[in-house]
Amino acid sequence: MSGRYSDGTFAEAGRWCAVASELPCSVIIMVFIGHLLGQTWWGPQGAMTGAMIGAIVGLLLGLYGVYITIQYYDKLEQDRPIMRPFQPPQEEIDEDVEFPDYEKRTE
Repeated sequence: MSGRYSDGTFAEAGRWCAVASELPCSVIIMVFIGHLLGQTWWGPQGAMTGAMIGAIVGLLLGLYGVYITIQYYDKLEQDRPIMRPFQPPQEEIDEDVEFPDYEKRTE
């Protein structure tokens, strides 16, 4: 949140869960695709090679996706206006407050 005011809720948790799951999902999908393509093109021996190539490609694509997503979230956070807590002027803080006398009203 880079030092900005936060209300302490879990509003930001969803986007960071999405970022955290992006890399493993990319690797798993590309391993599966690499396995299928390797088995189709080179037979049972090529399935393992295709899966390893798919894992490397998935890792690279996943890392790139995480990098782009984090840059996007940082840009959104920078464009958001800063929320500052309310601070009354010093004159209002120093002002002497007179409370009504309730004993006189009840009589």
